[in-house]
Amino acid sequence: MLNLSNDALKQLQEAICRPEGTIEFTYVAENLFKSNCLHEVILEVIAGNHYFKIEKNNMNLIFYHFSPGTDTRVAVIDLVKVKRAPIIYICFTWTPQEINAYVGPYKVGGEIIKAVGKISSIKYRITKNGDIVQLGDMGVEVSYYSFFVGGKPMLKPTAFDTWKNTIEAIKVLQKGSSDDGYIFETIISNLSIVTLVTGFEVYCKTRFIELEKEGIKPNIEALVTSCFSREEIEKQIPENLKNKASKENKSFLEIIADEKINFQNYKENKKAYRKAYNIKFSEIGIKSEELSFLQQIIRFRHRIIHVSPFISMLNQPEVSPEEPIFSSKELVRKAMECFDKFINNLHQTTLI
Repeated sequence: MLNLSNDALKQLQEAICRPEGTIEFTYVAENLFKSNCLHEVILEVIAGNHYFKIEKNNMNLIFYHFSPGTDTRVAVIDLVKVKRAPIIYICFTWTPQEINAYVGPYKVGGEIIKAVGKISSIKYRITKNGDIVQLGDMGVEVSYYSFFVGGKPMLKPTAFDTWKNTIEAIKVLQKGSSDDGYIFETIISNLSIVTLVTGFEVYCKTRFIELEKEGIKPNIEALVTSCFSREEIEKQIPENLKNKASKENKSFLEIIADEKINFQNYKENKKAYRKAYNIKFSEIGIKSEELSFLQQIIRFRHRIIHVSPFISMLNQPEVSPEEPIFSSKELVRKAMECFDKFINNLHQTTLI
């Protein structure tokens, strides 16, 4: 493994904590081409919510990159194809769209072998205390995971993993059947709407926090002005929360997200993303009527929770002049399509 001083490692971590970049170095290849040296870790670095790993496994040089936004990706170089040399050039590039690996002899005219990355079956995750956890393996898939220490969560699914789990859970819920007929469909549909909106809230809040840890700098000043009243600012409430963040080993943005933003409230959610990251929900490729429908479903969730899970006419206060909207599997299907499109488009926007 590369020997780096603490200062050099810190500089490297700060330099590569970003959505895209390049790592390149030369490596004295003492064991690289030895078939009897089965495994060797050459580079392993955690930078914010990015994880980089380069390892030799048999006669392959394997490059891993993980971030919450892109999942774990892997690029593999077959060392048999690399011309042997005492010093090897190694280069690794990453963007939200792809990763690439380059390896070759460190000399003029040396042929460079390239490998393009793909989504890895081996998943890596970073716990709150900075440990690395491997999930799954070749042929082994993990659909849900969590890790608690002393009753406190150390590792939870990424924002996008949480959303995928939400969609899968609703699909399972929708397959349910009962002799109770219509009332059963109403209750199942209402519970699906509640789950869908909760998944929307969890994704938006988690992704909001993930972005900062992926190296995207939020506009904290604009966010504070948006989230705190003039009176709160005069009373030093933001400063108090900064101190609280420091004590809890959290960022100021994370504390604001926890205590000042209701991500289930569409207007608050929209304003938070616009102020912090200049992401506008109206510009992520969603039609205005789809955004209106999404907000309507959020309002239906409020009625289901605060009135009754048995209600069948979800827009009763607006009837008439509106036509009645009844809770049904078809309504859930349309809602899932709308929310899934919104989340996928928002996620892609956060990667640009």
